[in-house]
Amino acid sequence: MRKKLPPLRVVAASARCWLSLRARGVRVSSVRCDGHSPVLYTDGQALVIGPRLSVRGRTARAELGTREDGTLTLGAGVYVNQGASIVATDSITIGDHVRIGDYAAIHDSDYHPAAADLPMRVAPIVIEDDVWIGRGAIVMPGVRIGRGSVVAAGAVVTRSVPASSLAAGVPARVIRELDIPDGWRRG
Repeated sequence: MRKKLPPLRVVAASARCWLSLRARGVRVSSVRCDGHSPVLYTDGQALVIGPRLSVRGRTARAELGTREDGTLTLGAGVYVNQGASIVATDSITIGDHVRIGDYAAIHDSDYHPAAADLPMRVAPIVIEDDVWIGRGAIVMPGVRIGRGSVVAAGAVVTRSVPASSLAAGVPARVIRELDIPDGWRRG
């Protein structure tokens, strides 16, 4: 059985996306873009993208990048949906085969203090392999999301989520454990 080829519009968009990433100094081996290329911020130390990045941007462009001293690392087979925003001020590490839903936000900084007597939070984020971040979810600074976990749509993750868990709510809390067999991968 032959593998189905992507539509010509996806091939053309992917080529434009690859060229725009390379023109900004981002080393990327393969990328698949469906729609618009992502908005890139390359002010930081490193933007590392693993093989087989997929970005969907038909309605809204995704944001990827680094600020000042930030480092953003995306593993192999990561899928970033439209309107998602992933910007590192310190460090964001995303593992292999992670799925990031429409309009999700992953930021390792508050960008400004919430009040005069509170400091601005900046803390690394780690998202391990085979995680699914649902539509409109927000991942806050200092969070680690364990392998095989799912963050429900609209959740606000303010503390770490253990492996193989389903987290939901505002603020997010673990509502059940997931049965994830060894060797299984998302997508």
